[in-house]
Amino acid sequence: MNIKKQILAACAVFTTSVSAFDAALTDPLAWLYADSKIATVERLDEVDVPANGVVDVNILVYGLKPNERLEFDASEKGGEWYRMRAVPVARNTGVNGFLEKNPGDNPHVARRAPFEVFDVLEPIANGDGGQRAGRPTVAVITDAKETEGLYFRMQDPPKGAKSFDICFRIKQGNEERQLSLKVNVHTVLLPPVGKDSFKYTNWMDFDSMAASHGLKPWSEEHWKMIEKYVRLATRGRQNMGLMRAVFEKGDNGAVHIDKKKFARFLDIYNRTGIWYLEGTHLAGFVNGWGSSAFKTVYTTNITTTVEGALALSKLAKMYIEEIETRGLRDRWYQHVADEPGGANVPEYRITAGIVRRYMPGIRTVDAVEEPSFAGALDVWCPKVNSFERHHALYDSFRTNFGDRVWCYTCCVPGGKWMNRTMDGELLRPALIPWVSVMWDVDGFLHWGYNRWQRNQGQDPFKEPYPKSWGGSNNGNSLPSGDTHIVYPGKDGPWPSARLEATRAGMEDADLLTMLRRRDKECADGLVRRIARGFQDYTPSCKLYREVRRDILRALESKIVK
Repeated sequence: MNIKKQILAACAVFTTSVSAFDAALTDPLAWLYADSKIATVERLDEVDVPANGVVDVNILVYGLKPNERLEFDASEKGGEWYRMRAVPVARNTGVNGFLEKNPGDNPHVARRAPFEVFDVLEPIANGDGGQRAGRPTVAVITDAKETEGLYFRMQDPPKGAKSFDICFRIKQGNEERQLSLKVNVHTVLLPPVGKDSFKYTNWMDFDSMAASHGLKPWSEEHWKMIEKYVRLATRGRQNMGLMRAVFEKGDNGAVHIDKKKFARFLDIYNRTGIWYLEGTHLAGFVNGWGSSAFKTVYTTNITTTVEGALALSKLAKMYIEEIETRGLRDRWYQHVADEPGGANVPEYRITAGIVRRYMPGIRTVDAVEEPSFAGALDVWCPKVNSFERHHALYDSFRTNFGDRVWCYTCCVPGGKWMNRTMDGELLRPALIPWVSVMWDVDGFLHWGYNRWQRNQGQDPFKEPYPKSWGGSNNGNSLPSGDTHIVYPGKDGPWPSARLEATRAGMEDADLLTMLRRRDKECADGLVRRIARGFQDYTPSCKLYREVRRDILRALESKIVK
C-alpha cells in the first residue's frame, strides 16, 4: 500500500463531511496570533526527528462556532494536547533592548504592536476518560472561540519506526476536518538531558512559585510544586539548576546553610535530570546596579573590607564543605556577583579572588563582558551581542587562560539580535544554540524562568512585561516575555511556545555537537546555511526544516557505516 493510501486508510476511521470551518497544520517555530488566517500561516506537513526526539505541530482552526464543543484526536497514541492562549503585547522591544520609547524605532520586530500572540500552552485533559471505539482518547474544548490554536506534542516516535503518518481529526458538531503529518525518523539518538547535553539554565524564583499557587513557602506542597517546575524545565532540555535559598540567617544574625533544604534541592535535581549546579551569587552591588563596590550577601559589609571579606570567606567555606561532602565538585559552577562592569573591575577581582581562594578548583562563572576582567573568572557569560562583537577577544581568553564561554540574553539586545521576546520571530530562540555551537560557546543562560514581577502586580497572562524597571534605563520596562518562559497554571506550570522553541534548538545543539566531533567543517557549513551569527540569520521555518533534515542525514552517514 502506498503512502497516500496509508494516510487515507488511517483517516477512514473518522466520519467525513463537508466542513464549514477550516484548519491547517502549522510550524511550531512560527508564531500564531489571535487574528491569524489559514491563508497566511507557515504550513507544516513533514518533519524529521531523531529516534528519541520530539514530534510537535501547531493546528490553527478558523471559523468555528463560538462557545460550542470542539473535539480533536490523533491516530498516534501517547501525544499531549495543549490549547494555545493569546497574550496581549502592547509595546515592542527597543532597537537596543528594553521597550521602545518611541513606537516604530525598531524595524526588526516580527510584528508591530499591539497584537495578541499565542504563547501560553494550556494542557488539555482527555475528554473521554479513556479509549473509545478503538481509537485514541479525544481531547475537548467546551468553550471554543472562532479561532483556536492547538499544540500537539509527542515525546519519542514509535520504536523502530522509519517513517509514519499522524492523522489528526478536528470536529465540531457534525462537521470535521482531517489533517496528516508525515514523520521521518532517523536512527540518531539524542543524549539524555544531563551531563552530556548542551549546558542550559533558566533561573527560577521559588518564592514566586509558592505565591503564584497560594502555597506556604517551603511546605510539602511547595516542594511538590518546585518539582513540577523543574520537571517542565528538564523536559525543555534544561540541565542546570540554581541552588537558591539554601542559606539561612539565624535570629543571632549568623548565616548558615540549611542542609535539609540543600539535600531536598539536590534530590529533586538528581531525579529530574538536572546535572550541573549553580551556586548563588555571594556578593551584590552596594548601591544598586552599576555601583563601584560590592557587599557580601546577607550583610551590609563591602567585600574589600576586613568584615566583608571575612563574611564572604565563611559563605564560600560553607559551600565547599557541602560540595566536598556530597561529591559535587565536577557538577558545580559558582557565581560571584552578577553583571559587574568597567566601574568595578578592581573590586570584582578582589571579591572573586576571595571566593576562589576558599573554593579552590571550583569553576566561577558570571555575566561578565569587560575585557579588563581577564583572569578573574573561569567561565565568561557575555550577552550574545557582546560575544559576537568581541569574538576574537573571547577566543584569546580561551587560548591564553583556558577560560570557557557561555552566553546569555535578557532585556538586551534588541533590534535583529537573537532573543526570546514575543515580538521577534519565534525561530530566534531556536537558533541561539546553533550559533553557540558553531562558535564553541558552551552554554546558554537566561535570568527569567518564572520571574514575573509580583511586586508590580504583573499578571504574566495579561502583562508580558512589568509596568516599569528602574535603573539605567530610566524606568523603561523589560521586553515582552523577558521575565518568564513558563506560566503559573491551575495545578502547576504551563509551558510556552518559546520554551518549546528553545527546546528544539537545544536538541539541535546536541546533534550539531555530535556532528562537529566527526566533521566540523560539515556541521558549521550546515549552520551557516541558516545563521552566520546572532544577528545574521534567515528567519525561514522552511529552511530550518531542510537544514535540520540534512544534519540528521549527515549524522546517519557518519555514525552508521
